[in-house]
Amino acid sequence: MKKTTELTWEEQVQFWQDELDLFNNELTNEGKLKQETIQKHLRNIDFLTTEFLVRYEFDYESLTGETIVEFLGYFYISKMLNSSKSDIIGYLPSIKKWAQFLKQNGRISPNQCAEVLEVCKHKDYFTDRFDQYMGAHSDAALSKWLRSNDIAAYLNREKAVSSPVKLQLVKPIAVNQKLLGLWTDGTNAVPKIVSDFQAFLSMLQTTKNTKLTTARKHLPRSFWKELDEELNWQLFYKPTLNQDQMPLFQFFFYVAVELGLLDDSKQKASATHQLSSYLALTEQEQTAVLLDTLWNKVQWVNLQETNEAGSPKSQTGRKGIAGVLADWAIGQDQDVNKEWKRHKLSGQIVEVSTDLFLMCLVSILTRFDLLTATFPAESEIKYAFQRTPIVMATTEAGNRVFRYFAGKEAAEPKKTPLIGSLPLAAAPQAIPVTNKIGRNDPCPCGSGKKYKKCCL
Repeated sequence: MKKTTELTWEEQVQFWQDELDLFNNELTNEGKLKQETIQKHLRNIDFLTTEFLVRYEFDYESLTGETIVEFLGYFYISKMLNSSKSDIIGYLPSIKKWAQFLKQNGRISPNQCAEVLEVCKHKDYFTDRFDQYMGAHSDAALSKWLRSNDIAAYLNREKAVSSPVKLQLVKPIAVNQKLLGLWTDGTNAVPKIVSDFQAFLSMLQTTKNTKLTTARKHLPRSFWKELDEELNWQLFYKPTLNQDQMPLFQFFFYVAVELGLLDDSKQKASATHQLSSYLALTEQEQTAVLLDTLWNKVQWVNLQETNEAGSPKSQTGRKGIAGVLADWAIGQDQDVNKEWKRHKLSGQIVEVSTDLFLMCLVSILTRFDLLTATFPAESEIKYAFQRTPIVMATTEAGNRVFRYFAGKEAAEPKKTPLIGSLPLAAAPQAIPVTNKIGRNDPCPCGSGKKYKKCCL
């Protein structure tokens, strides 16, 4: 497919019109906005695409926060006849809606969307740009205005005025090299949970729904609902679901805290400078980091519902659990209740009142593609501790990972002889050594004569 910049002018206009029709359908099908509001958004985006993107040869690949700064901070103010502050402010919600639509439909990346949404938060920057333009009554002032369309410098000045500067050091994130090796040899594919966690980190930077709950210091339901809808998880089995009632939510939150990617020390959660260190890792490295943190660093008791009573013993006995899973035949369904009872009796699995592994870890490990599991129907679950699998099986990737966690060596493949079945060489036989008879020694025949005068 050609880039939009490679199309003729007529083809570009038609392309953007088709995209605008899709955007219209999206807003209409949502059913959240009045038709008048939808039409306003469409008019704004129509002007942005056909009058700005086409004119300056932008396409989706080059759509960033700086593109919006160039459009609203320069083009619309100086090129549009009778532009006003209210018009500029009105563009911001339209652009936010449009950016979210583009991300959901794969037109732009989550990082591009995050940049655009971040720029749209700073209404004051664009209104200040408008005031400065209207006050530029000389060529020198206008020239200065043209050169000063720099939102990063503006935000740095604002930050310096409002609060003291704090130096945040970015630390390299340690990667378990042996665990990483299970993904770099080309055998195991990168699981989807890696990109899902990236989307979680992106939303921390773009959404306003990050105010932590007062009692538990968790992210609010609105944050998880937004993420659930974006990734099509469909995890809200009830409308009042909270963070601590879903192990995956708990895992994302606490692994981000453990890795220093999320600051939960204030009223609102926020991403830290450490995020750049994590995102610099390859997807295979991110897989190893997430899995290593889940198994060895995050406290499993934090993954359960707050008022449950899971014992930390479950985590201290994780090597035994890994050993059980490593011994299962790959892809063969196992009766969980039967297997767990058998291995508790043998002492391989620690006896605990509430099994955190079954209740919290299994649903997460399935998203790493290490296990498959069948859970009871939602109608059969009354309490959180009943949310445990009925049947489980290990995948090929899971077998390799659990063998590593259990400290077992990988099975050596059988070697096939190159030519037929060759017989093994007989072991060399020891040759008995006898002392040599001297000429003057007694003859071994027993005659009593010297050997040289008898049998020699």
